[in-house]
Amino acid sequence: MIAGFARLQRAENELVPGLIGDAGVDWMVECAPTASPSPVIDVPRHRMLLDASEWVWPCRLPAEMLPFGDEALPAILLRHLFWLQSGAALLEESVRCLKPGGLLVSISANPWHRFSWQELGRGAFRLPAWPRFLMQHARHQLLLQYPARQQWQGFIPGVAPLLVVVARKPPRAAPVQRLRLQRTSAGRPRAVPTSCRAA
Repeated sequence: MIAGFARLQRAENELVPGLIGDAGVDWMVECAPTASPSPVIDVPRHRMLLDASEWVWPCRLPAEMLPFGDEALPAILLRHLFWLQSGAALLEESVRCLKPGGLLVSISANPWHRFSWQELGRGAFRLPAWPRFLMQHARHQLLLQYPARQQWQGFIPGVAPLLVVVARKPPRAAPVQRLRLQRTSAGRPRAVPTSCRAA
């Protein structure tokens, strides 16, 4: 059963719009549990809902797959999916779908915070703690960022209700080709024949 994470909604509403708004994205894909209310964001989005084992909206797919092509999405918001067994595979799939320079925002409930215990009970043990949550993202070639206070709060159990990582897929390097310059002979200058008629 996927919990509603309703107690975390206020914390998300305070944090997520600023992260997305400051990033300058045109639209995004939000991946979330079916019972989780969506945060208020001004950016247009396509919402995908996940049951315990598979995507149920807008299509049915295994939980570890996304129905998008390689490097197709400008931004992805992953919300409260890291306690599922498919969480690591879903993160890898999200990185595959991101365009070079694309934005990834990952949010998870802090397993040591009281809100997580009130929502999940002993199921909170399945949530990743901050070092593990950060390492899941560091395994991929992502440019990691996180809110400034998250740097120290994440290492103190129970302080922050949410664990947040903001990352960008590295931009693709521009192809560089060597310029081939033609060498001219250093000897006599070449005379160019011209024809000029006087009027």
